[in-house]
Amino acid sequence: MAFDQQSIGAVTVLRPTGPVANEEDAQQFHELASNLIRSSLGRFVIDASELSYVDSTGLEALVDIAEELNTFGQALKICEVGETLSETMRVTQTTDAFEPYEQVQDAVRSYR
Repeated sequence: MAFDQQSIGAVTVLRPTGPVANEEDAQQFHELASNLIRSSLGRFVIDASELSYVDSTGLEALVDIAEELNTFGQALKICEVGETLSETMRVTQTTDAFEPYEQVQDAVRSYR
């Protein structure tokens, strides 16, 4: 699992690459996201375009990240969600935990 992060104005965008398919990946993902959320004061987006697979621990990490953002009064803005992740969120009824966007730019602009 690898991560790419960038700042677009005052918004931090995190793009995980590869699967989140075990406890170690999920913990690393959650810790990095938590640190970025705190440093960006909740102005945070996940670009899921390179997220190839998410198991139950990965989905739990996403839900935990969304709950953490709620403490900042924000929703987890997630974009470029692939078919597999979208279906996983639908089947597990976690879709409402996230604010979906088609593209990164749309999610970033939603903060203005």
